[in-house]
Amino acid sequence: MNSIESFAFVITFLLGGVILIGCFIMLIILKSASLKQSRFFLALALLGLIQHLVTYLLFTTQLIKQWPHIFGIGYPLLFLVGPSFYFFIRSYGDVTFRLKWLDLLHILPFIGMFILFLPRYFEDVEAKLALINYYYDILPNGAVSFSVWFQNSLHLLLLLGYSIASFFYVYRKDKKNSFLLKRFSILLGGLALFELLLQTGFLFSGASVITAEIVLSGLMSITILLLGYWIVDIKQVLPVLEGRKYKTSPLSDSRSNEIQQQIETYFAKEQSYLYPNLKINDVSKAMNIPSHHISQVLSERMGLNFYELINGYRITKAKEMLRSGALDKLSVQAIGEECGFSSKTSFYRAFKKMTSMTPTEFVQEELN
Repeated sequence: MNSIESFAFVITFLLGGVILIGCFIMLIILKSASLKQSRFFLALALLGLIQHLVTYLLFTTQLIKQWPHIFGIGYPLLFLVGPSFYFFIRSYGDVTFRLKWLDLLHILPFIGMFILFLPRYFEDVEAKLALINYYYDILPNGAVSFSVWFQNSLHLLLLLGYSIASFFYVYRKDKKNSFLLKRFSILLGGLALFELLLQTGFLFSGASVITAEIVLSGLMSITILLLGYWIVDIKQVLPVLEGRKYKTSPLSDSRSNEIQQQIETYFAKEQSYLYPNLKINDVSKAMNIPSHHISQVLSERMGLNFYELINGYRITKAKEMLRSGALDKLSVQAIGEECGFSSKTSFYRAFKKMTSMTPTEFVQEELN
């Protein structure tokens, strides 16, 4: 095996591995019931990236010449990556999210590109092979027009725009797990920007398509692997395995119901949530119930984690204080501390997350 064949084998192995990992991640996303409808948007965005990685694989291994009929089949899906990711960001954690008729405008680039490519799907083998061989040739140095550049870069421009829009949407809404959602947006935006710069350089420098495919496929592989690591490893974003986590638990339905009632009774009487440093182990000792049983009941019965539970009680207490006119005597930070929050920032974030308003806006809303 010569060096060229060895290099081709390594590229095939790496790209094939990333594609398999990407498909596995898609299955995890689709099985994540906790994501509700947002899982379908995220899976569709990932599908668009994976199918393009398959195209890279076919070109780098030259298998595309043996299967010319599949050339360009999935290309229009690239124009759904940006909109799908944007809708994932908008719908994540929002059970009231519904697509509106106006949202259909976001799929117009996909429809337009599908119509544009439709005649190519029905071309004969000779025509497709001629086009494939053209892409393997050295690109004309300095002879690329703006229209050619724009056509090759449109999906990247759209992805960059949607990534920026997603970032600022999270920033404005202060959504749950906003840091990680912002990191997702930055990752996809970075992918689009770097691919845009590299592709522009390749077009105007006269590099061969095979060179471009190797570099761009590596960049996209890194992106998919990073997405996969964050999605699978960060349990607070995709708690996919929660169902399996408690599969072997000895808790019966009746015992789970008892623990749920005990939790509700405990917090109603003790109000320990007013302590800023309250931990689940503190509650476990006070109730004489194992902490993992409490976590299981919160997750399976109440759809919450421990900190969401105590923050809910704290915000309820804060609203009672605000309605009673406490803001006339105390600062917002003081009210937050009275309710168990350790800082003004954490109070603001939790209050806005649960009410979609700041404490001041809440008071104004109550007075109107």
